[in-house]
Amino acid sequence: MTKKAVNANSLIPKDGYVLVFTGNEKKSSDRFVVGYKVQEKLVYKDDKGKAIPWENVVTAVGAGPRLVQDGKVKLNAKAEGFNDPKILSSSAARSGIAIMPDGSILLATVSGATMQQWAGIMKALGAKQAMNLDGGASISLVCQWQSPHAGRAPA
Repeated sequence: MTKKAVNANSLIPKDGYVLVFTGNEKKSSDRFVVGYKVQEKLVYKDDKGKAIPWENVVTAVGAGPRLVQDGKVKLNAKAEGFNDPKILSSSAARSGIAIMPDGSILLATVSGATMQQWAGIMKALGAKQAMNLDGGASISLVCQWQSPHAGRAPA
């Protein structure tokens, strides 16, 4: 480890990582000491348990909890390690991603829902698989859309 900082921006080293600890996890940073070597071994598996080579991963997104699995509401945030009331019981702005039965991807937002309601909404939208993304101010969703009436003279 080469540097330890609080509330500071850090460049990601070409041959390394930046570890970030927030909230209740801040104390976890105490086990790291400048000058010590840090090793990490990541093993990712697909839904059949086969290892996915990390070097082939181009982009990854952290998300959760799962909302829908195989077309059914499958929400168990606590078992997935979530313990914040914003996830477990509160109503809030939400964003999510779903795989539809035809394989297309749906991105959706809702201005206020509990996680249970959000799971129900994703199921009602027809999601085969769905995952909660982020909430709060980051739920903005922008798309290029043009009214079918654009450019027409009023009647």
